[in-house]
Amino acid sequence: MKRNRSHFSRILFLGPLLFSACLPKEELQLTQADPLWTQTLPLDEWQQVETAKEFSQLLGEVMQDKEARVTLSAHIQQYDDFGDAVSLATLLGDKQTMPPSELATLSRVRNTISSRTGANPFREALLQHSLERLDAFPFLERGLETFRDRPERAQQRVSLQEELITFFASQGLVIHFPYEERFNWQTYAGSITTTYDPIIREDWNEGFLYSLTGGNSKGSLVPFVDDEYSLDHATLVVTYLDEDFNEMNTTPPVPELPTPAADAVILNYNVNHTSISQADILFSTIPEVKLTKRDYIGLFGRIVKVRLYRGSSKVKVNFDGTVAAGVDGDTYRYDLIKFSKDDIKLERWKTVNIQFDPDWDMTENSQQFFLFTEHNLTGKAKANAGVKVGYDFIKKEPTAEATASVNLEVESESSRFRVNTELSRRSVLAYVVGATDHGVRTRNGIEYNVKNVGLLHFYFEHRFTDIPD
Repeated sequence: MKRNRSHFSRILFLGPLLFSACLPKEELQLTQADPLWTQTLPLDEWQQVETAKEFSQLLGEVMQDKEARVTLSAHIQQYDDFGDAVSLATLLGDKQTMPPSELATLSRVRNTISSRTGANPFREALLQHSLERLDAFPFLERGLETFRDRPERAQQRVSLQEELITFFASQGLVIHFPYEERFNWQTYAGSITTTYDPIIREDWNEGFLYSLTGGNSKGSLVPFVDDEYSLDHATLVVTYLDEDFNEMNTTPPVPELPTPAADAVILNYNVNHTSISQADILFSTIPEVKLTKRDYIGLFGRIVKVRLYRGSSKVKVNFDGTVAAGVDGDTYRYDLIKFSKDDIKLERWKTVNIQFDPDWDMTENSQQFFLFTEHNLTGKAKANAGVKVGYDFIKKEPTAEATASVNLEVESESSRFRVNTELSRRSVLAYVVGATDHGVRTRNGIEYNVKNVGLLHFYFEHRFTDIPD
């Protein structure tokens, strides 16, 4: 499924962009035919791909300079808490188009980071190489010409090098180095692969291989590059600036725990679910979650965005307040949870304080947990599953046994459905604490039982309020 890249409409801090002024496909002669897969892209996305593709090739040639490699690595470590990406605008020292998170970092460590006027071997190598070789990259060359011909640019008397800085910085490009920590640029003498985000798919792309020991300085084609490839081969990915880039470099606020009843007590023991009646209040939350494998991450992805839904049932009530002979299905959508690669690698618990169910009634004999991952995809993902109901429609009273079921359908925009799991009230309350398949998570001295939905692990914290029948 093709990803929908409308990021630039959401980026407020970018300067003038190449894409609004480029010539259409048919008016731009490229040195090689477009791959068939790019021919289905809309014009604006095709322009993004061509820009990133040519810049990735230009980058590969520049990276043959050792000082440029060392400087790039240093900037990534300085600006990115996750240690694997930096914007081109920041590498060029252009404050007008730097992402807010990197601009904030610059203001904190101004004395240790080269500014636009300071020494920066990467920037100098990129600019010098571009001035010498830009004619080998027809899309970038035409884009620069169009950029310089704009009326507002024609009035400014600046050097070609300054024009090139502003032009490159305005493109909204990011250099992403997956697994940067595995390579030491001071001593590394192997080859470098560059690639780019192809937009139209998210599992692999072509790449370009550059030797650091001589040979073909223009690089050779690598037909298949994916995340597994980048684990063992130094790979630089040219991608596009979007809101996730800025968000992942800032610390999000910790969600507040919903407020239970004043006389609620924490359920710190396993219990037979029949002992908690329909009249009682069982306030169920999920304090923390963790993701245990990287299977859900996309092509060279920096983060995994998880979306959870709860599916439940409710007994139908007539207009006069009497119970009808049937049940309805309800679904509840929770806030997006984001995991960095380090979060996953270290299996780091993240505080989410999800209110799973403010009152898990006996009638909700089982509930469903649906897990989706959000991507820049066009369209929706759907999932179907059933939940069980505990209600005796003859006696008109809740019952601990399942008496009926209802089917649920969940839709999530720009997502992929991954997995769902059915959670029976009986089983959840029978394993509040103590280890089973996934061990325990100790919180406030209580060893909570860890459960899972797919690769996402979590545990319940229940607060019980005893209400006299």
